[in-house]
Amino acid sequence: MKLVRKTTEEEMILAFLKGELNSKRFNDDLKNALNELGLDANIILNGNIEDGQENLDRLKIMKEFRGYPDEKLFKRFPKIDEWKLVELSESDIDNIYYIDYDYWNELSNGTSKPVEAAKVIKSGVEIYGVSNRPFLEGVEYNKTNKFPPVILITCNDVKYLIIEGHSRMTIYGFNPSKLNGTYAYVGYTTQEEMKKYDQRMLISEVVKTRK
Repeated sequence: MKLVRKTTEEEMILAFLKGELNSKRFNDDLKNALNELGLDANIILNGNIEDGQENLDRLKIMKEFRGYPDEKLFKRFPKIDEWKLVELSESDIDNIYYIDYDYWNELSNGTSKPVEAAKVIKSGVEIYGVSNRPFLEGVEYNKTNKFPPVILITCNDVKYLIIEGHSRMTIYGFNPSKLNGTYAYVGYTTQEEMKKYDQRMLISEVVKTRK
């Protein structure tokens, strides 16, 4: 994982919404949120983070759509001290984890790791009757195309939790080398804040000493 530059919450929000707008699973809900607020998808597709009003409107979309910063998906979400844009490499996949959610837990055999989820999908097992076809289609797409950045958070630069991009990371699990040259937005929080959100992302004193 290599630092590209520091970035902002506003840029992260735009990236998050772009990722969800391209998601077959969530784009209908996002479009409904846009309609509720009387806004057009252009504010995402051609968003300008230098435009203050656009940033405020996208924040409203995130609130309506996902409950950001403290409801729904973002309930107990930790305070983020800074955001960075980083370049990923294939070795990073071993340190990236799914959120603690039944579907992703089952899909990854309780490991929360995309590589393990890929193994389950390859075996033909479907979790809760949810089709694996989108993952397999994504693998084919990824052979000749790149995905947009995923969004992660960390409190230690050792374990990274996926906030947006679970399906894309699962697809990378089939061929981690496809992570090389891709990007992620990473939010940095404290251990105390992360402990309230997801204790699995903490590390032991032994690991800290080794690092």
